[in-house]
Amino acid sequence: MLRRIRGHDQVELFDALRRHCDAHAVVCGRERTLVPNVYLVRLAPGVSVSLGVHTVALSQELTDVLALHGAECAYEWAGPLTVRVTSTGTPVDAGYHIVSEASPNSPTAPFTELAPTA
Repeated sequence: MLRRIRGHDQVELFDALRRHCDAHAVVCGRERTLVPNVYLVRLAPGVSVSLGVHTVALSQELTDVLALHGAECAYEWAGPLTVRVTSTGTPVDAGYHIVSEASPNSPTAPFTELAPTA
């Protein structure tokens, strides 16, 4: 598995995904915190080319990391958890950019429609 993504450790990407999830959590009650379930990790063009077929493995690894994080935080997903890795088509400062949305009925939402979030 790829250990570095454009000079950044894979652990940094995992941490960024967890922070993104935490930042978009919505407290719905004392014991209920809802988080987005559809995530798209956009990699800079050179990074995604170097990954090649490993994007599927990276997507699965990111999904596993995020599922574990959600369980540890007692988060409730808005629907089936999906993390996909794709190319941005344009350069990105960090080598990647994460966007997400809550999509209760569509685990394979049209990721190209996702708008970037802060």
